[in-house]
Amino acid sequence: MSAGGNFASTAFDVNAPKVTAATGPVEFEPDAAKGEKLFVANCAACHQATGKGVPGAFPALEGSKVVLGPQDAQVTLLLNGVVRDGKPTAMAAFKQLSDVELAAVMTFARNAWGNKADDNVIQPKDF
Repeated sequence: MSAGGNFASTAFDVNAPKVTAATGPVEFEPDAAKGEKLFVANCAACHQATGKGVPGAFPALEGSKVVLGPQDAQVTLLLNGVVRDGKPTAMAAFKQLSDVELAAVMTFARNAWGNKADDNVIQPKDF
């Protein structure tokens, strides 16, 4: 609390790290519903709600080597998009999403449609 008994302005900031006296900051806990909602709003038009993509146009995320592989490749893809022969593809960068949102949607994809990535919970700090 600040002087005078008022709460600090960050007291109700849902994006602020959780802190306890005993443990310090608590790791990000992804919200599956938020991740799915972000996926539907930003990714499903191409990759489909089923994660199966559109053959020949948009790759499937279900069983994808990128989604199931080391997280760095997927982080880079989300932050930079895909460029082929010097031209941007339909896979644009998602710089409009916050690190918390990117972590939620990436965690969703790494756990949806039967995907079971080794590092399946992504932290905002990874972006």
